[in-house]
Amino acid sequence: MRTIIGVDVGGTLLRAAAFDEDLHLLERVEQPTLAGRGSEVVLDRLYETIRQVLPESPEDLAGIGIVLPGPLDIHAGVLIAPPNLPLKNTPIVRLVEENVAKPVFMGNDADLAGLAEYMQGAGRGTKNMIYMTLSTGIGGGVIVDGKLQTGQGMGGEIGHMVILPDGPLCGCGQRGDLAAVASGTAIARSARERLARGEESLVWELAEQDMDNVSARVVAMAAHQGDPMATEIFTRAGRYIGLHIGSLMMLLNPDMFVLGGGLTKAGALLLDPLHEGVREAVMHPRFYENTPIVHAELGSDIGLIGAAALVRQRLGL
Repeated sequence: MRTIIGVDVGGTLLRAAAFDEDLHLLERVEQPTLAGRGSEVVLDRLYETIRQVLPESPEDLAGIGIVLPGPLDIHAGVLIAPPNLPLKNTPIVRLVEENVAKPVFMGNDADLAGLAEYMQGAGRGTKNMIYMTLSTGIGGGVIVDGKLQTGQGMGGEIGHMVILPDGPLCGCGQRGDLAAVASGTAIARSARERLARGEESLVWELAEQDMDNVSARVVAMAAHQGDPMATEIFTRAGRYIGLHIGSLMMLLNPDMFVLGGGLTKAGALLLDPLHEGVREAVMHPRFYENTPIVHAELGSDIGLIGAAALVRQRLGL
C-alpha cells in the first residue's frame, strides 16, 4: 500500500502528514511558517516539512495534496492572493513537484475540509453534502455525486455569496456577503459599532472596557447571560446563515449540511435562529425535513485529512 502526503499551509504553521491509502494517519510534523520572512523562506520550509514525511522509496508515494487559503486556481496550480502568506500568484504545484516529488494536487482549505468530512467525518454515507465552516470567516465545500465541486477551479465560495446588498464590507472586498454579516468578525464588528454609539451592554464589561477585547466569543458570553444587544446580534447572524442554507437547500437539495468552526460552540444561541432562517427561506417543509444539519466530527487534523482525501479522489484510489 502506497503513502499519501497531506499538507496544510497556514499563515502561522506548516503541517504535513503521511497517510495510507485508507486515510489512516501514519506520521505528522509541523513547524512555524515564518511568513514575515518572505516567499523564499516560506517555500524552503514547505519543501523541508514535506520531505520529513515522505516514504523512503519514491515508488511508495501515491501523491501529495496541499490545502491552502484562497483564492487559488486549482487547475493552473496557482495560489493567487492568500491573505496571510507572501505567496501571491505562486505556481505552488509546479514548485513542489520540481523541488520535492510528484504528483501534487492543491485545494482550498474550506473545500478540502468539506471533502474530509464527506469521506471520514459526519458526511460518511452521503452522496450530496454541503460543509460550512462558521468561524472568523465563513467558507464551505460542496460535494455532488461524491465529487468536490469547484467549477472552473475557483467555485465553492459559499461564504462570499451576497445576502445583503449594500451591506457591510467584507475582507474580500465586496459588500454584504454572508461572511460580512454573519461571521465571527461580523459579530464582533457589530458589537463594537453599537457600543461606540453608546448602547449599554454586558459586552463592554466582559471586554474590560476595551474595544480591542470585543470578540465573537465575548459577545456569546454576554448573550448566554441574557444580554439583549448580544442576543440580538447572534440572532441576526444565525438567521442570515439559515437563510443562506435554505437557499442552498433549494438549489442543490443535498443529503446533509455539516457545520464546523468556532461559532458553532455558541450552541442554541446561533443554531435556533439558524433553523428558523432555514424554515423561512425554503418553499416547502420537505426541503429541511429531509436534510439534517449536523455538527462536523473531525478536529484539528481536518485540513491534513482533506488534502490526503483530495489525492485519493483525484487518483481514484
